Amino acid sequence: MRSLILIAALALASVNAATTTAETTTTTTAAATHTTTKAPVTTTTTTPAAAVTTTTKAPAVTSAPATAAPTYVPTGTFVWKQTYPAPGSVPVPKPEWVAALDQSKIAAAPVIALTNGSPVNPTPGSDPYCDWTFGGCTRADDIFQCKKGDWGLTYDDGPTGFSPKLYDYLDSINQKATLFVIGGQVLQFPELVLRAYKAGHEIAIHGFSHSYLTSQTTEQIVGELRWTEEAIKEVIGVSPKLFRPPYGDIDNRVRDIAVQLGYTPVIWNHDTDDWKISEASGFDPNWIDGNATAWAAEAPAATVGGLSLEHDLYQGTVDAAIRILPVLKKAYNVIPVGACAGLASVYKEGVVANATAANTTAAATVSSAASASGVNAAASGAVTTKATSGASMVAASAVTAAAAAAAAFMLL
Repeated sequence: MRSLILIAALALASVNAATTTAETTTTTTAAATHTTTKAPVTTTTTTPAAAVTTTTKAPAVTSAPATAAPTYVPTGTFVWKQTYPAPGSVPVPKPEWVAALDQSKIAAAPVIALTNGSPVNPTPGSDPYCDWTFGGCTRADDIFQCKKGDWGLTYDDGPTGFSPKLYDYLDSINQKATLFVIGGQVLQFPELVLRAYKAGHEIAIHGFSHSYLTSQTTEQIVGELRWTEEAIKEVIGVSPKLFRPPYGDIDNRVRDIAVQLGYTPVIWNHDTDDWKISEASGFDPNWIDGNATAWAAEAPAATVGGLSLEHDLYQGTVDAAIRILPVLKKAYNVIPVGACAGLASVYKEGVVANATAANTTAAATVSSAASASGVNAAASGAVTTKATSGASMVAASAVTAAAAAAAAFMLL
């Protein structure tokens, strides 16, 4: 939600006192949330040759959020096993990921041009490729609502320095949710991803750079989704099946690519508008409470359940989430997306949503990639890692071992 990337970087610069330049870019990307009025933000596309700039869409903002993210204190050291693209960049996929696609099964929808950071419908007045951005079109395999009486609880754009407060609250009331995480944020806060997974929350994909997927090439889309999956799997040991396109921006081309990669699209039918908190437009956070109150009042007459859009991106969005959840719980059976959709598992490996007690050891040895783990922004724009001690290598192995133990559990 920045017209200039430097403003966005300053807004969340205190997410972690030890962040690198690349990690600051991650927070900037996370700030690019959902709205229909957006200003361009320049991000970097990592290529084998040289860095190329591309324009992605972010909400127009003229001032920073009132509350900066608290510094998150790491609990250990996480060592990444492979080199990742720079957080905040539009990542180049591994060649084998693209080669595995059957191009004949991908819709011939065009790459959508961005004008002033906004996608422009190339066929005004029509929607031949079921584009949700232009007409709210959904396909049979999209998840965008729950059955009557149920409410799918989701939070996007994390993890951030504000996430622990939300996690603490959800733990206190034994409430599970689906967390759509950004790949670059996973690199920055792996210990929070593991904590959420251990607590029983569903971990799902929200892209690597928070870009409009319909504005990207097939190769870029593959990179966005698969690199995020890779980062998540390194941390929790399993691969998500659910993904939410940033801004809800999806058409049949994006869907076809995602399905071949093993993902199910998740949209929403109730937008809390919490992302507007970051805008200097006179937005009153109490309007979010008003939305929740209205939705709760509509529950008895509603023919379908809800699936909401919320964020753990700012202090204000987390505070609003905590305020409105009791209101929704009085009117609906509030559950994660997997339960809403009746899925046996939300992971490709078929495991249940949470890890086992074996993760206790791993949790004690996991920390932010912004800590002394050795994650740095290399000259090429990639994220490189190094072991700081023999104990660090054991920590990384512990995560994998814990996930393997989880896989032995019976499916729900």
